[in-house]
Amino acid sequence: MLRTTRSFRCPLVALLAAAVLSGGGCVRRVVEITSEPSGALVWLNDREVGTTPCEVEILHYGEYDLRVIRDGWEPVSTGRTADAPAWDLPGPDLFAELLPVDLESRTTWHVVLHPEDRDADAVMSRAIEMRDRVSAIEAADPDPSGRATSAGLAAEVEEADGGRPDPEAVGGPVEGPIGPVPPPDDPRS
Repeated sequence: MLRTTRSFRCPLVALLAAAVLSGGGCVRRVVEITSEPSGALVWLNDREVGTTPCEVEILHYGEYDLRVIRDGWEPVSTGRTADAPAWDLPGPDLFAELLPVDLESRTTWHVVLHPEDRDADAVMSRAIEMRDRVSAIEAADPDPSGRATSAGLAAEVEEADGGRPDPEAVGGPVEGPIGPVPPPDDPRS
């Protein structure tokens, strides 16, 4: 019984050593972006990456911001996900990297653009629809902390600082000659 385990272990160790010494393969992660019509400018996470159709190599799987723009067509801004295949998940990816083959993970995103409508009534209708959608979202999930506005944030800072500062000391004109400000412990101050 001991001999069988040992004889099985030697070829496995030899195979693993050969894979490591051969330099292993390479894993290439690619997002292919197409659009209808093609020739649209593509931005991925606020970085211009080309025009459709295009391929972009990525380092990490996950969420990406995608923006596709073409003159005469409505721009599309959306979030897209690049999911890892099973062989590139933590654990199996160790063996995938050690194999002496080049592997490729390909994610395809297709965007359909709609013709731009410059009719004033249509633009106004879309603006009203968007306003109503935003109002519905805000009504469903209001910000309970009150920090959504700069006034709310300013009130929070004032409270943390112990109240409102003296209006005479803040925001007034600076008088006197221009020069270095002495440190607070300087006897001249």
